[in-house]
Amino acid sequence: MEDKIDFQDYNWVYYVIGLVCGALTGLAVGQVIIGAILGLLTGGLFQYLINKSREGVQ
Repeated sequence: MEDKIDFQDYNWVYYVIGLVCGALTGLAVGQVIIGAILGLLTGGLFQYLINKSREGVQ
C-alpha cells in the first residue's frame, strides 16, 4: 500500500531552515535579526519555487 505524501504539510520546514541558517549567518556577520529576516524570506522563496515545481507530481 502506497501512502500519498501531502507536500503542503511540510511547508514550515523551509521557513525553519531559512530562519536558523539566516540567524547563524547573521551571527557571524554581526546582525542576527537582519540575517533571520533574510533567511525567512529565502525559505519562503524556496518553498514557493519547490512546491510550484511539484504541482504535477502525484
